[in-house]
Amino acid sequence: MSASNFNLRNVAPDVMLLLKKEAAKQKISINSLILKILEHGLGISHSTKKIVFHDLDHLAGTWTSKDKKEFDDHIKSFENIDRDLWL
Repeated sequence: MSASNFNLRNVAPDVMLLLKKEAAKQKISINSLILKILEHGLGISHSTKKIVFHDLDHLAGTWTSKDKKEFDDHIKSFENIDRDLWL
């Protein structure tokens, strides 16, 4: 079944304000927020929940310039393409 569109009329100003605030808070469009609210209210969900991992956070930003250069030097050969393998 393909997606459908419809217009929602007579939205009270206070409801619209709350929708705008919540959409901004979640960093999504008002349309996406309304779809989430409808799905939740109907007990269905087509959205996939994004899983955020934090187990490597302690490594972020720990490389020195020397570490980066050493890493770049080690992976330089990955930029070479063996044309015989790809023809």
